Amino acid sequence: MKRSFWKILEAWKEADHRKPLLLQGARQVGKTWLLMAFGKALFEHCIVLDFAEDPALCRLFDPDLKPDRILTDLSVYLNQEICMENTLLVFDEIQQCPKALTALKYFCEAWPSAYLCASGSLLGLGLSEQNFPVGKVQREWLHPMSFQEFLEALNESRLGTALRTAAENQTNISSAIHHKAFNLFKEYLVTGGMPEVVCRYIELRDTRVAAFQAVRSLQRELMESYLDDIAKHSGTLKAVRIAAVFKNIPEQLARETTGIRKFLFKNVLPGRSSYEELEGPIEWLIKAGLVHRVPICRTIRYPLSAHTERNAFMIYLFDVGILGAMLHLEPATIHQYDFGQFKGFLAENVVLSELLCSGTEPVYTWRRKASEIEFLIPHGDQVIPVEVKAGLNTKAKSMKAFREKYRPEKAILFSGVGINQLDQGLLHAPLYLAGMVPLKES
Repeated sequence: MKRSFWKILEAWKEADHRKPLLLQGARQVGKTWLLMAFGKALFEHCIVLDFAEDPALCRLFDPDLKPDRILTDLSVYLNQEICMENTLLVFDEIQQCPKALTALKYFCEAWPSAYLCASGSLLGLGLSEQNFPVGKVQREWLHPMSFQEFLEALNESRLGTALRTAAENQTNISSAIHHKAFNLFKEYLVTGGMPEVVCRYIELRDTRVAAFQAVRSLQRELMESYLDDIAKHSGTLKAVRIAAVFKNIPEQLARETTGIRKFLFKNVLPGRSSYEELEGPIEWLIKAGLVHRVPICRTIRYPLSAHTERNAFMIYLFDVGILGAMLHLEPATIHQYDFGQFKGFLAENVVLSELLCSGTEPVYTWRRKASEIEFLIPHGDQVIPVEVKAGLNTKAKSMKAFREKYRPEKAILFSGVGINQLDQGLLHAPLYLAGMVPLKES
C-alpha cells in the first residue's frame, strides 16, 4: 500500500548528511513492510535483520560495537557480501537487542554515508537511557494509515487528489464529491488505519457485511496482541494496571458528561483515584504508541507547555478502528452514522489521528467554564484553534468565545457539512479534510 511516509524515506536517502533512521510506532502499523518495500524498490540489495525472529543475531554485538567488525561477522553469518554503498541494512525489532540500538551511534560516526534503518515497537520500555544513541539517529514515528492513504488503497487516488487540492486552495467541494467522500470516510471510521485491517477490508469489500465482520475480527486479534505485549513487557502487577487503563480509555471517551471533560482517575483501578497511581501505566501506553495524551490549557500563554497541568489532559486511542472495536460499536451502525452522542468523540479521535499523521504536533486542548476547543495547534506566537462537530450543526459557541478572547489569526471548524470555505478568519471544512488542510506555512 502506498504510504505518505515514503517521501520521508526518500528525503533521508538523498540527504548529504545522513544518520541512521530509527522508525518507531505501535505494533502492526506497517514499519517492517514499509522498510522492506523501500529497500527493494530503491536499492540493489536489502538486508533485514529481525532480532525477534532470530535472537542469535544479538550475539554479533557481544564482542564490541565496532561497525567494521560487526559487518564482517554479519557477512560471514549470512554468507553474503555486504556493500554499504548500495545496500539498505534494516535492524528490525531492535528493542530485542539493546546493544544493536547503542551500536547505531558508532555506525553514525564510522559510516555516515551508510543506509541503515532500525525499527521497533516498544522502544523506551524496559531499556535504560544509555542504550539510546542520542543525537546520532533520525527518529521518526509511523502512525496508522490516514484517510488519504485509505483512499489510495481503495484506488481512489483521483478523489484524494481532488480533496487535497480543495483543502490547500480553500475551494468548495461539489455536493456529489462530498457525498462520495463522506461515505468513504464512514468506511474509514470502521476500518481505521491498521494496514492488515484495511487490506482485508478491500479484499471483501464487495460483500460489505462479510468485510465488516472480518475487520472486527482482525481488530479484536490486534487488541489481544496489545494486551499480550503489556503482559510480556511490563511484569504481572504493572500489566494489570496498564491493561485496566487501556480498556478504560474508550469507556471514558464514550461517557456522557455535563462538566469539563478530561481523563478521570477515579475507579480506573479499583479503589484508586490519584494521578500518581496511574501515571506509570499511562506513560507506558504512550511510549508503546497505543494512546495519545492531549494536555488541557486553561489559558493561552506562551509556551503552551508551560501552562498546562500534568494531571489534566484528554487521552485518545491511536486508531479509530480499534476504538470502535473496543466499544463493540457495530460497523453497520457506524456506517449509517447514527449512533448518538458518542459520534462526537469518534470524530474527535479521528481528527486527532489525522492531525498527527500529517505531522502536526504538539497538540493541546482548551477548557474554560462551559467552553472547550478540542485541539490547539501552536503556530509561532499564535495558536490555531480546531473545533470538531460530528454532525451538521456548525454553531460553534466555544469557537466564538475563544476567538473573542484570544483573537487568533486562523481558526478551523471541522464538521459533517460539505462546505469548505473561509468566513471571516474561520475556515469551515468537512471532517475528512482534517489531515489535508495546511495548518502551518512551509
